[in-house]
Amino acid sequence: MKKLFLMLMLMVFGLALVGCQDDNNPIDDPVVVDDTYILLMEAEDLSGMASKTKVVITEDGSLNLPTTYKGVNITYTSRLPEIISNTGEVTRPSTCWIESRDQQGISRQDLVGLNDNWPVVLDVTLTLNGQTRTAKLLFVVAPREGFTCNNYKG
Repeated sequence: MKKLFLMLMLMVFGLALVGCQDDNNPIDDPVVVDDTYILLMEAEDLSGMASKTKVVITEDGSLNLPTTYKGVNITYTSRLPEIISNTGEVTRPSTCWIESRDQQGISRQDLVGLNDNWPVVLDVTLTLNGQTRTAKLLFVVAPREGFTCNNYKG
């Protein structure tokens, strides 16, 4: 009988704790969480970032990357900041990017025009209401006219 009484008291106490929970925290509200996630997705898709990744960049200057979108804060971290800075400034290199293929028996003359352009990845962080979403953008940057091609990677 004592065990049954103890179990009932624990259930009543547990229900009292759940009933006293603060409902004003928007992060715990599934509707707000879903709306925030949708807005983060919109910021990624509709802010123009995707359109900039579909072309080869052939000029120095700013990519005009958005830093906010409908309250979403957007930050960038470049993996090659000497070519594309964290703020989206492009400085075209004077050398080509080329992958070493000597192991595959391909002569250097066969590589002319192949892999001249530099792949540059920007890590994107989208933040809203304490939630964060990350993405990666791949840009392709052409080297300057008259570039040299003695830079082997791989």
